[in-house]
Amino acid sequence: MGASRALYVVRVLAVLLSVAFPYGLAARGGRVARADPPVPVSRPVTDAAGVLGGRRGQVDRAVARLRAVHGVRLYVVYVKDFSGLSAQEWASQAALRSHLGRLDLLLAFSVGERRYAVSADSRFPLSSGELDAVAATVIEPALRHGDWAGAAIGAAEEYGATLAERGKIHAADRPGGGPGGGPGVA
Repeated sequence: MGASRALYVVRVLAVLLSVAFPYGLAARGGRVARADPPVPVSRPVTDAAGVLGGRRGQVDRAVARLRAVHGVRLYVVYVKDFSGLSAQEWASQAALRSHLGRLDLLLAFSVGERRYAVSADSRFPLSSGELDAVAATVIEPALRHGDWAGAAIGAAEEYGATLAERGKIHAADRPGGGPGGGPGVA
C-alpha cells in the first residue's frame, strides 16, 4: 500500500473513531472520557475536577466574604475540560444557562486543558480592564504554579479589593436587598 493510501486509511479511521467515540478515549483502561459541557451553576464552588482537596474550605470562605462585603456572587467552577469550546465560550454559556445577574461573576477553570475564563454581565461594576488586571496579577501567577485554589482565593480577594478601592459597591448597596440578581445558593 502506498504512503498516500495509508494516510487516507488513517484519516478514515480517525473520522470513524471520532464518530463512534465522540468524547475520546481515556488514557487509562480504554474508558470513554466524558467532556464537561457548560452547565448551570447552583453552588458557589463546583469542583468536578477534584483539584481543591483540603483547600475547599478556603475557597468557600473567600467567595463568601466577597458576597458578604460587596454583594457580589462569585461562582467558581473546576472541570476537566471545556468540551471543545474556547474557555470564554464555555464560561459565557454556563453563565447564560445559570441566569447570572449584574452582580454575579463566573470563574471557570479547565484543569486538563490548563485554561480559564471569567464571565461577567456587561453591567458588572468592574470594567473588563479591571477584570483583566485581576486575571493578570492574581489568577495567572497562581495557575503558573499549579495553585488552583489560590487562583480562586486570590481572585475573590482582589475583586473585593478593587471594588473597595473604586468605591464601586458594598453589600448595603445591593439592589432589592438580595445579591446578584439571579438564582443561586449561598
